[in-house]
Amino acid sequence: MVVASDALQRRSRTGMVDLEYLTQILAALVPMALTVALHGVGMSLVRNSFERFGKPLLKRERNRGARTLFTVGVVGVMVLTHFSGIVVWAVAFRLLDLVPTTEIAMYYSMEYYTTLGVGVRKLPDGWAGFGGFEAMTGMLMFGWSTAVLAAVVQRMHAIDD
Repeated sequence: MVVASDALQRRSRTGMVDLEYLTQILAALVPMALTVALHGVGMSLVRNSFERFGKPLLKRERNRGARTLFTVGVVGVMVLTHFSGIVVWAVAFRLLDLVPTTEIAMYYSMEYYTTLGVGVRKLPDGWAGFGGFEAMTGMLMFGWSTAVLAAVVQRMHAIDD
């Protein structure tokens, strides 16, 4: 509440709207766009792999082991895709000089992207919302992956096998 009250006081004193979040949104657009683009590449890789390797497994009887192995591969591609998004945001943390080291940038990015520690680690004044934009992006990317994974699992492990 102190932060909200400080922002209200600044607005009332200056008569202007605080542009703090506008700056953060604009700064977040680049890593968000790169994350979505990389995620699109990863999900296309999953789709193409399904077309090339997954569909032939559906035509063979009693191929549960191979289907499971294929599903594990799909999950692996998805994990690497999410990790690439985490790296993109970590680079943004460093380029914006929000954290002192690459190791800390990766740690913060992993926490924000997965929403594991949102609110635990604090970014510098004026950038408190930047991690929230990464969290929103991460949640949407996890939703996208979940939808793709559900479609693959539904096809690979259908109950009527």
